[in-house]
Amino acid sequence: MAKQKRRKPKPQQRSAEPTVAQQREEWRKAKAEDEALEELGLMLDLEGREPPKYDVVAGVDARDQIDRLELLLAYYRWTVLTGTTPLPEDWEASEDWPHPDVADALFGSWDGLVDSSRIEDGLLIELVDKALDAHAKLRARGEELDRRARAMDDDSVKGAELRRQAELAGQRRDETIGRAQEAEGARDRALAENQRLRERLASLEDRLSTEQPEAEAPPPDFDEWLQGFEQQLAAQAATEAARDELHQRLEELASERERDRQTITELSRLLAAADTETDGAGPAQEAAAEEPPATVLEAVERAAAEAEHLRFAPRAFETAADSPFRRSGLVLKTLRQLDQLAAKFESGEMGMSLSQAAAQLGITQYKANVSELARTRYEKDYTFKWPGPPARDLLVGPHVGLGSGSGAAFVARIYLHAHEGGDGLDRGLIVAVVGRHLPDTTT
Repeated sequence: MAKQKRRKPKPQQRSAEPTVAQQREEWRKAKAEDEALEELGLMLDLEGREPPKYDVVAGVDARDQIDRLELLLAYYRWTVLTGTTPLPEDWEASEDWPHPDVADALFGSWDGLVDSSRIEDGLLIELVDKALDAHAKLRARGEELDRRARAMDDDSVKGAELRRQAELAGQRRDETIGRAQEAEGARDRALAENQRLRERLASLEDRLSTEQPEAEAPPPDFDEWLQGFEQQLAAQAATEAARDELHQRLEELASERERDRQTITELSRLLAAADTETDGAGPAQEAAAEEPPATVLEAVERAAAEAEHLRFAPRAFETAADSPFRRSGLVLKTLRQLDQLAAKFESGEMGMSLSQAAAQLGITQYKANVSELARTRYEKDYTFKWPGPPARDLLVGPHVGLGSGSGAAFVARIYLHAHEGGDGLDRGLIVAVVGRHLPDTTT
């Protein structure tokens, strides 16, 4: 049987109470200090002296000051936690905050508490006022932008409707011209037939006078021939009447087309003025708005003269001269926005992609690149010459879509080259093509 190990006794913990020796040592030390003070003459004889009296007024005033500070602290704390200054009703219904009557007792009234807090003179109220003013200005600006957007949408809808009516008028004109040409052909054929019949009549009369000079009765087929001749004359008269009616209708359609053309021209001018309008322009600037460019080439030339960062290749001017795009004002506005984008790109510290930066500037139809298939299949169309220095061939990539619908008169493209620099050519954006859509898999 194994022996059990004897447990070691735990050491006794020392008591926290001082020992007799320690107490004796403390007494001796205190007595030595008293003797030293008495020897220096610094011991005071307090026997027979009355204790000082308590200043009741000062004590009450001190307590009131503490209560005022506590109430001001509660007022500041409510303001910080809720973001608004409290009202008496806020504290009256809550047990966690002082009762409003306390403010009447310490400050005379609730307004006295507010005046003592001086919170209306602080930065918080000033910041709130500035935030409210900024919100009001932003709301007014948003309403103004919405109004302009609705007006531009209405003008765009009216322009599309007028273009549709002009196309229908053109179709009706073409149909009328076709019918007029058919009527003129029928008239010519009738005249030719009439001439042939007249010649035949003259021939028959000659034969009749030579072969039967003394005959008094006409040949047996003369009545039938005369009836056919009269029918031909009636058909000729009807054809000429139809021709005259078609000519009159053609003149009416030409007048309608001219009125439609004038209306479209006026709407195009208004739309170009809206396209060139600068965001944030005041009433004085709007009154002195610039005249929109008449052609795409004029828009490119004006943008190139104004640009501080955007560069233009010679092909940009060549393609602009060939573009029938009607909204030349939109071209000028977009090129000015691209000049701002080029300034950000040159700095090299954009902090975002070109597409994101373009969207911030209001360029909504910006595309980062063209398809690799289109650039490979139509490499010649997507390559342009940069005169330098140094001269070289470059490829287009980023592009911006303009307008809506179909046809070069209603849609256009601005093709760019984004050069990163480091090879002798400075970093920047170059406008390569302005105008028609370059060929791709969809064209």
